[in-house]
Amino acid sequence: MDVVIMEKGGSGPVKILDDEGRMVNFQRDIAPILVARCLDCHGPKEAKNDFRVDDVDSLMGYVEAEDIESSSLYVDYLTTDDEDMLMPPAAHGGPLTPGELALIRVWISEGAHWPEDVPLLASAESVPPVAPESVAKSLPERAWAFQGYLHPATVHFPIALLTVGALFVVLGMKWPEIGTQIPLACLILGALSSVAATAMGWSFATQQGYAGWDRIDFDSEVFWHRWSGIIVTIMAVVLMVVAAISVWKDSIAWTRIWKVGLLVVAGIVGLVGHQGGELSYGKDFYPKAFRVLFGTEGQSQSPIAVVVESNEGVTVETQSATTAASE
Repeated sequence: MDVVIMEKGGSGPVKILDDEGRMVNFQRDIAPILVARCLDCHGPKEAKNDFRVDDVDSLMGYVEAEDIESSSLYVDYLTTDDEDMLMPPAAHGGPLTPGELALIRVWISEGAHWPEDVPLLASAESVPPVAPESVAKSLPERAWAFQGYLHPATVHFPIALLTVGALFVVLGMKWPEIGTQIPLACLILGALSSVAATAMGWSFATQQGYAGWDRIDFDSEVFWHRWSGIIVTIMAVVLMVVAAISVWKDSIAWTRIWKVGLLVVAGIVGLVGHQGGELSYGKDFYPKAFRVLFGTEGQSQSPIAVVVESNEGVTVETQSATTAASE
């Protein structure tokens, strides 16, 4: 039996269900929600936690068709009470409205049908983001959220201090008079600033829509960046204590321990900083820098898609990047 509804002012009935018996249409009902509410953080420009809503396989990895309770997208992210897991987060206008959640729930229950010929693309017709509801927060909560935004600036202090300290450890092998006091000061200041930068990083990650500290995901680059930063902080603090003991005991052995440790920490800091740069600017950021240095930027032969319009229709051709640039 077809379910129909009379359109006001129309000449006939309008079907609610499609030919397959579905009430929710992906292109009409679901795609605008994903574009307006999810695509900025989980799309081609930025894919937080390596999750993309514009990729069918990526999205369906969190959806169990016709089983809403087994669909982690809906249960663990869209309707969870855990603020660290809620998507979109409050800082990005979350949660979804009851109407949006109802559409997604019905879509999943009806089989989560995504037609192959319907891409998820941002367009001028996209539904504008829903303004986040004003939620009263305590002063400590607001202060914690505020200090997180200082992470991109403060994280450079421990990086510079620990790196410079390690440099003077090396220079101290040639000039012993500069090989202890300067790196000791850099270690102490670097350890203290790394504690502050790490705390800010955890807050900032939550504000940017990443999961909390209890989220274990070994395939996530954010997970490794976060915990490698924690390791650097712990090591720096431990070495600071060792350095204090070395001064107290005036021990050459303890001094060697914290100096060698500082060299190791500086090496890890370089790796963590490299990873942070990739997370912020993309994996091609550093390779592009070398291509610019060697003058090979723009000479890639990777094929690109070129849309050609003609009287016979629209076709897609592939050309090399250099060919397309010359045209």
